[in-house]
Amino acid sequence: MNRTGRGICDALRTACATLFVAGCAMVAPAPSLDETAQRMPQNLAGFVLGDTARRPGPSITFDYATENRSAVGTVLVYDGAGTTAPMDPSAQAIDRELTTAVAELTEAPRGRTGRRLAERERFTLAQAGLRCAIMAGAFGRAPVLRHVCIGGADGRFVKIQVTMADSRPPPADAQAFASAALLAVRGG
Repeated sequence: MNRTGRGICDALRTACATLFVAGCAMVAPAPSLDETAQRMPQNLAGFVLGDTARRPGPSITFDYATENRSAVGTVLVYDGAGTTAPMDPSAQAIDRELTTAVAELTEAPRGRTGRRLAERERFTLAQAGLRCAIMAGAFGRAPVLRHVCIGGADGRFVKIQVTMADSRPPPADAQAFASAALLAVRGG
């Protein structure tokens, strides 16, 4: 190889090393769950923050409700079992988490035979970064809707649930809450 060829190879090696180092510097570690908790606002789309609880896993849950408690929402931020949560709501990992959440909700909890939910529809809120399912059923004799959405933030999964009476008009905007919650977890 002549001097010109070596010079070009050296320049390419230097450029690649610089790009690699710059790329590594741009990948920031995920915020701690405490930092995530600090991001969560007192009010989200008409819902007010209630309890916050650390869970094993590690994970953290934020409970929200409308002022009159006609709708309740939960935001769960958790690490996947060996899986980094993607930001793309159409990713298979997001759909798998949603399928698992729906399966858990369709099973009647022990001792609660009066609670029934079934999946009504599934959709993607692309701009918000969420894959969602609407569950319909009853708690006792009261007809209810539960919206379940999954998204990704900082490599963690975010599961958002909103439960309310199945009425017209709906008591709250579940999609607005889910979108605002994911945005807050992402630090936006």
